[in-house]
Amino acid sequence: MRPEYDGVKFYSMQDWSTGENLEKAAKILESFNENEDYVDINKVIELYNVQQLINSGAYLREWDEDIIDHYKKLSIPLTKVLGKFFGKINDENFQLITRSVSIGYVEDYWVLFVKFRIYKKVSGEMFAAYINDPKTTLWILLQQEELVKYYGKELADVLRISEQTPRLVISKFLERHDKESPYHFPKELNPTEYEGILQNYINSDTANLNHLQLLARTQSSKECPISDKLRLCAKRACDSYWEKHPFTGVHVGYGIGVEFADVSEIKSVKRLENNDYKITYDVKWLLENLDYPTILNNFRYVFEQFDDCWRSSLVSVKSQLGVFERTLFVRGVKDYIKGNNFDVVDNLSTMQVRGCYDILKSRDIRLEDVFKWFFEEYLPQEFGVNGFRFNPPSEGTTLVEKCRTIASEMDGVLKQFRMYVQDGEIDRELFEMSSEHIVFSNLSGFVKNKYAYENSNDIQNEQFMLFSDQSHLCYIEKTKSRYTCFCDLLIQEDILLSDFFEYQKENIRWLIKKDIVIEKSDGYLELNGPKVFILKDLYDHDVICPQYYDDELKKIIDEWIMNGDLRLENSLFSKPEQDYLNYELNKSSYSNGLDLRNKYAHSTYPENEKIQLVDYIRLLKIMVLVITKINDEFCLREEICEKMEKA
Repeated sequence: MRPEYDGVKFYSMQDWSTGENLEKAAKILESFNENEDYVDINKVIELYNVQQLINSGAYLREWDEDIIDHYKKLSIPLTKVLGKFFGKINDENFQLITRSVSIGYVEDYWVLFVKFRIYKKVSGEMFAAYINDPKTTLWILLQQEELVKYYGKELADVLRISEQTPRLVISKFLERHDKESPYHFPKELNPTEYEGILQNYINSDTANLNHLQLLARTQSSKECPISDKLRLCAKRACDSYWEKHPFTGVHVGYGIGVEFADVSEIKSVKRLENNDYKITYDVKWLLENLDYPTILNNFRYVFEQFDDCWRSSLVSVKSQLGVFERTLFVRGVKDYIKGNNFDVVDNLSTMQVRGCYDILKSRDIRLEDVFKWFFEEYLPQEFGVNGFRFNPPSEGTTLVEKCRTIASEMDGVLKQFRMYVQDGEIDRELFEMSSEHIVFSNLSGFVKNKYAYENSNDIQNEQFMLFSDQSHLCYIEKTKSRYTCFCDLLIQEDILLSDFFEYQKENIRWLIKKDIVIEKSDGYLELNGPKVFILKDLYDHDVICPQYYDDELKKIIDEWIMNGDLRLENSLFSKPEQDYLNYELNKSSYSNGLDLRNKYAHSTYPENEKIQLVDYIRLLKIMVLVITKINDEFCLREEICEKMEKA
C-alpha cells in the first residue's frame, strides 16, 4: 500500500481545488528554506506541484500583482531542491523511494524521474524488479517516452505477460481519444505479438465487454494487426457474455412510434408512458398530394429530414452527444461517433420512409419511379439539364437484387453529376468507360464556397464557452446551476462582469476582446447577436451554409475567413453528410459502418429478409438525400446566375 499524503496538487487552472491549493502553496512558500534537508519524497513532489501551480497563472482574488510576483520569485529555488533530492536516487534506494510515493504523486514522480535523467543511475535489473510487481501501474510508465526507450527490453518482457497489457494495447491502437494517446510501446515488443496478447484476453474471465465489442468491429492496421478470426472470437465472446449475464437491473427506456392516420394536423407528437413518443402524420393529406414534386418535398417539410439550408438532419454532430456519451463510451479509432439522438433520428427517418413507401404503393406509385422522374424529367424541364439516367429496380426482383440495383444506380447518378459539373454535359460514351470509385469528399458542386467549417482553436473555444454544458462560465453565485450554458445565462439575466469568479473573468475578457460578448457602458454584458447566431449555427450542425445568410452575416463570415477562423469548401455534400454516407454505405472510413453498398456488391449480405428490407429502406432514404443535395446545387446555381444578370 502506498502512503497517504494530503499535499498541494495542481490539476489545472479550472479545477475547483485550485483556490484551496493556492492557499496551501502560499503557506509553504512563506516558510520555505532551500537549505533544508528533505527526506520525504512526497514533500519534495509537493514542492514541484507548488511551482506548477504558481507558474500556471492562477491566483487568489485578494492577491495583487506584487504578491503574485513575490510568490513567483519564491518558487524559483524549488527546482534546485528537486534536482538535489532526485540526484540521490540510485540502485540502493530506488525501490524504497519509488514505493514511498503517495498515489496522488506517482505520475509527477516519473515526470521528474525522466526530467533529471535518473534512469541513467538505476540499472535495468533494478527497474525490472519493480515493474514485475503486478501492482505496478504500467500505464503511468508508458507515458514517459524516454523511459520506454531506455528500459525497452525490461518493459517488453513484462508487457508480454502482464494482465494490464491488453487494455493498454486497446487504448493505444484501437480506442479513440480526444487527444493523441499518451502511451509509448517499446520497439522490442513486435506488433505481431499483439494478436496473441489480445486472444488470451478474449479467452480470459477478465475481458471487459466494451473492449470485446470494440475488438469485434475494429479494423486491422500496420500498428496493430487484427485478424478476422480474432474479431469473430471477440463477437462470440460478446454473445456468450449476454447469455451468461442477462439484464436484471432497472432499465429506463424510450421509444418512438410513427403512425399515419386521418388527423387534423399534418404532424403531431404525443408523449406516452415510459418515455415513449408517438408521431402521427396526416395520411389523408399525403394521399391527396401525390404529385411527384410534393412527394419529394415531404421529406423536407413534413418529415423534416432537411433544415432551412437543406442540410441533412440525419447526420451525427458533436453537439448532440451527451456528457456520458462523450466521456464514458469506449470508441474505436475509426468509429463513426453517434449517440442516442442519432439513433432516435435514424430509426424515425427509417420508419418515415417505410411508411411513405407503403402509402405510395397503395396508390400504385413507386418511390423508385419518383427518383427516375427527378433525373429524367424534372431536371430537363426545370433546369434544361439533359443526359441523366436512372434505372430503378423493377417490382418483381428480390430484395437482394433491389439493394444491389439501387446502390449501383446511386453511384451512377453521382458520377453523372460529377461529369456534368466538370464538363457541362454528360457524355454517355465517356461515362460508360468510367470505372472510378465514388469518393464523397471528392464530389464538387457548382456553388463556390458553399460550406464553411471551423478552422482555428479560437472559433472552437468561442463555441465551447458559449454553448457547451461543460463550460465553467454558466455558473455564478447569483443563479447557481439554473442555466446549462453561458449563452442562455446572458440572454435570460442581467449580468455584470463582477458577478463572475476570478478564474472565469479571464475567458470572458477574451470573449469581449473577440467582440463575441459586449460590455455595455452600464457594465452589463450582452451577446453580439449576429456573431453568436453564426457560432450557434456552426455549433449545432458542424457546418454552416453562407449562401443562405443575409449580407450582414456574410460580412462576418468573410472577416473570419480572412482571419483563418473559418475555411470554405464547395463539395456536393457537407463534411457531416460525407461522414454519414461513408458510415451507411461502406467501411472505408469507419470500422462500425453498416456497409450497405459493399455487402450487397460483394455478396456478404445477411440471409434474413427482414434485415434485407430494412437495408433497402435505408438505401432509399440515402437516395432521397442524394437527390435533395443535387437539386439544391441546381437551385443555388440558378439563383446565383440570376443575381449576376441583374448586377
